[in-house]
Amino acid sequence: MAPKSINKIRTAELINVQICVPLCPVKALCPSTISASCPADSVDLRSEQRARLVLRERYLRNLIAMVKRDVKFTMYEKVKVDAVFAGSDIDILNFQVTDLKTLLGMQKEALIRCPDVISYSFELDFSL
Repeated sequence: MAPKSINKIRTAELINVQICVPLCPVKALCPSTISASCPADSVDLRSEQRARLVLRERYLRNLIAMVKRDVKFTMYEKVKVDAVFAGSDIDILNFQVTDLKTLLGMQKEALIRCPDVISYSFELDFSL
């Protein structure tokens, strides 16, 4: 499934990246929108597979870039939490975070279920 929006906001030395994609991997594994049974559609199928490959690679690079960074998660029911991203499981069903800040307090370690996340954002520092 293609991202709904990818927004990059440039500031002096920082880039704020906000990703608004459904994070449920079940949707990412949905069947192709183009039928593979017709040979005339093979060009369309290849282009769709190429697009999915590019999107998947961007998403995985995004996850790598998030490690050890402060991330703002927007979740259902208008819940917003901040945490330091530590990693994801292999199926990308859960995010492991540290220093999770919520309205109820702070948790040293936590798992965030990906299907509960609507979007997340973090800043990249290119001043190094």
